[in-house]
Amino acid sequence: SQPIFYDFGPGGNVNFIANRVFISGADVGSVEEFAQSAAELATVPPPYDEEELDETEWMPLGTFAVSTSEDEGEPTRYVQLAVSQQGIISGTYFNSQTEVSQTVLGQVDHDTQRVAMRLGEDDNLVIETGIYNLTLDEAPVLVHFGAERSEFFLLVRMDEPEEE
Repeated sequence: SQPIFYDFGPGGNVNFIANRVFISGADVGSVEEFAQSAAELATVPPPYDEEELDETEWMPLGTFAVSTSEDEGEPTRYVQLAVSQQGIISGTYFNSQTEVSQTVLGQVDHDTQRVAMRLGEDDNLVIETGIYNLTLDEAPVLVHFGAERSEFFLLVRMDEPEEE
């Protein structure tokens, strides 16, 4: 199947109009239903056992700076992500100003290529984008703060460190 690019907001293919969400012109539900579906997708069942966890093969997606806009200055928030062959997303979020790091965990919907992830232990904070977005240098993401509020962010791929 063709890769699906999720671009949130004005001019993108995911739009919020009159409390409804439209993806490429198709009505996919209310804003609340859309946020709830992201929260459900971000809920990852625990591994069956330690052996299953040990056998999981991870493919790195990259390290990204988290930005509120393309004009933001020096980044202070970073996220490093990987995906398993089963579509589980795992990684680490780090804020260099507060020196706090948190686990990122979510999954990919194989049919829609939509990705939803939770940051740390906060059940109300869900980040979503598309798996194809995470292969690009800049990935627009939508951050849900519960079902009531969502904001647009941008993940900007960081260059890999040069080998010595």
